[in-house]
Amino acid sequence: MAFTLIELLIVIALLALLIAILLPYLYKARELSKAVVCGQRLHDFGIGLATYVNDNEEWLPGVNTSGVAVRTLDLLWRSEPQVLSRPDLPVQAWDWMTPLLAGKTELPAVRALRFKFLLEQMRCPSQFLHSALWEGEGYYSPDRQVFKANGPYRTISYLMPAQFQFVGQAHTEETLAYKHGSDYPRWVRGRAPPDTFEYINYDYRPRLDQVGQPAGKVFVADGTRYLECEGGSESLDFDAYPYVDPRYPSQGLFGSFTDPAPWWCGSTAYGVEQGSLNWDGMPMDAGEYPKARGKNLALSYRHGADIAASTSNAQTNPGRINALFFDSHVERLNDRRSRDVGLWYPSGTRIQSPEEGMTRVPQDYVVP
Repeated sequence: MAFTLIELLIVIALLALLIAILLPYLYKARELSKAVVCGQRLHDFGIGLATYVNDNEEWLPGVNTSGVAVRTLDLLWRSEPQVLSRPDLPVQAWDWMTPLLAGKTELPAVRALRFKFLLEQMRCPSQFLHSALWEGEGYYSPDRQVFKANGPYRTISYLMPAQFQFVGQAHTEETLAYKHGSDYPRWVRGRAPPDTFEYINYDYRPRLDQVGQPAGKVFVADGTRYLECEGGSESLDFDAYPYVDPRYPSQGLFGSFTDPAPWWCGSTAYGVEQGSLNWDGMPMDAGEYPKARGKNLALSYRHGADIAASTSNAQTNPGRINALFFDSHVERLNDRRSRDVGLWYPSGTRIQSPEEGMTRVPQDYVVP
């Protein structure tokens, strides 16, 4: 027996209603599966970290350890990009990924292709954006033309808190590498956070046995940089400069692989709109930072929230980040949990600018 037109329309309407009901659940299921894959990626990083610190006497990868090889090349052949063409060399001084992969994954020799490999293959499945190569005035990568020829580039997915890579101020005069007869500078010294930062950790060295309780400190987390919103326009770019130039200490301070982390309200990846409230109800102001005015939250807290429903305010941020801890376990953190100061700073760190924190602590608070 044939359907009447009215019956057919009723069936179509019921199907449309059913689809409308199921679609949000299907979307959530798909996003949950992406978050699970992301967590597994971080777990793999944890295995790589355990191997690295075991092979390197507890030292962590970063600007003052594995990155010294890149910084030493800067002393000798800054203008010759071919010296950076080694598959085992970090793509920049702040790069913590390559040291974890070296010997386990075959990486391209050309630095631009290694950089692209890290951004694409070590990617969170919920990270779907692309970034342009950033070229600051007078601040150019020696192989920038090679980078331009091999675009486009995915946006970075994972960031390490820079405070676990820095040395404390007591170690800034220690010579990490030296070259006789070379032009200025002739040495590589310990890189510490500027005294104007929100914290001081005078005696810290980037070692696993100095971070504090490994199960309570984050090694790497979901995070995206560098989004800038100026004059009504938005731009997403990445810093490919390989070195850490002592003549320009404010340039390339975090590279593409690290960030100040979520406790500081001015963080490029996790910071909030100026004037919005922290979790203790206090208005936040970190001067000109973050450049993204809080629009970065949707890119970093990318799990469990629709990007179209994003917010620039921590208290209304529905997203979550996956975080890998130094003991190799992975947690999914909501905004409130991610703002715990203890997660992101080595034990013994003294907070000297508590008014810039997303959760309130006393003046000169010492991180446990």
